[in-house]
Amino acid sequence: MARHRRAVPHTVTDVLLWLFATDVAAAHQPHPHKPDRCTNLRCTAQAYPCPPARDAHRAQQAATAPHARVQARARVASAFTGWFHPSHAHPHAA
Repeated sequence: MARHRRAVPHTVTDVLLWLFATDVAAAHQPHPHKPDRCTNLRCTAQAYPCPPARDAHRAQQAATAPHARVQARARVASAFTGWFHPSHAHPHAA
């Protein structure tokens, strides 16, 4: 498994989109000797960050909830912990 796929951040809300975006970002890195150029053969002579790298970055952002929103969701979820307990057993009608 690729290194970038091992640790999905807890703030990711769309795992498939995030994984696809990280795959694209990993495939479109700056050239080691020419950091202003993309190493991907499909982006030959294109400036880095190339359009796929920019799109991958935007997709990663879209797939990730802002930290404050994640904390707010956790607070709301904790408010409902233990809320749905049966109050008594209902006899079945025969």
